[in-house]
Amino acid sequence: MNVMYSCDNNYLRHAAASITSLLENNKTENINIFLITNNIEEKLQQKIKKLVNKYKQNIEFIDINIICSKLKTNDNFPISGYARLFVSQYITVDKILYLDCDTIVLDSIKSLYDTDISNYYVAGVQDNPAKHLVDIIGMTENDRYLNSGVLLINLQKWREDNLEIQFNEFIERFNGKVPHHDQGIINGVCKNKILVLNPKYNCMSQLFQHTASEIKRLFNIKNYYAQSELDDALKNPVIVHYIAKFFGRPWIKECTHPYLNEYIKYLKLSGFYQEPIEKKEDIGLKIRKFIYQKTPFLIYYNFEKLLDIKRRYKFNKEYKSINK
Repeated sequence: MNVMYSCDNNYLRHAAASITSLLENNKTENINIFLITNNIEEKLQQKIKKLVNKYKQNIEFIDINIICSKLKTNDNFPISGYARLFVSQYITVDKILYLDCDTIVLDSIKSLYDTDISNYYVAGVQDNPAKHLVDIIGMTENDRYLNSGVLLINLQKWREDNLEIQFNEFIERFNGKVPHHDQGIINGVCKNKILVLNPKYNCMSQLFQHTASEIKRLFNIKNYYAQSELDDALKNPVIVHYIAKFFGRPWIKECTHPYLNEYIKYLKLSGFYQEPIEKKEDIGLKIRKFIYQKTPFLIYYNFEKLLDIKRRYKFNKEYKSINK
């Protein structure tokens, strides 16, 4: 199995926790890890290599400056987030599983990796972005928008169809500032060849907070998972993705994520443990959580819709020159 990560020094300890969880829960598999490095110190690379070698698995480091040499973006999104788009010429395997650093693997990924994607560019778990983010990249209400934190990628098909050229053209169309960054690019370019996976392969934070019907209503989503699928995923997750929504990140002291202890467990096993940092919770998020938890859903829904008016106004002003 081929697995890819991408990070810099700041996120390396989170990558180490994720890698440890992957190797701990897949000891019977042969795993090749490709770590795209963004100025990671040599001594830290050697520490990661020692960790992987302990499990008798393989790791290869690839300099991000080689991969992203032709990338022309115009935003403040970390370059590490774009690297997964441009690896097909440097990682020559046919299929690879990409994992964000803020993920923890809790079970075997064999069934995920063995998923047949021969007719697809990419497979992933459905996300729930605001409707204007979906509309502007050319997706319709019938399309299902993927979260890019866990992606099973058909690199062979990417090479055959010159997807990297299409990615660059898509970035240029938005003057280097694609809405939702790499995620917007992947969905906008791959929209007709996307396979939606079971949510257990990418249990995002919002799935622990909202029901399926609430997500559909809040984000104007037509096609989404059944509640039974979400319930099963939350009881038996294969991969947990620590998105900041509602619970905070697990390396922040105020984090309340249901799977916080799993992150801490694997971080300690990795040898990269650091004490969580103190950080005051964002006041806006705090207010939203209070309204959701203490009032009927209809009040929370209307509150979010009011906020969405402001978001859409700012968004439409910024992207008014983009030809859909």
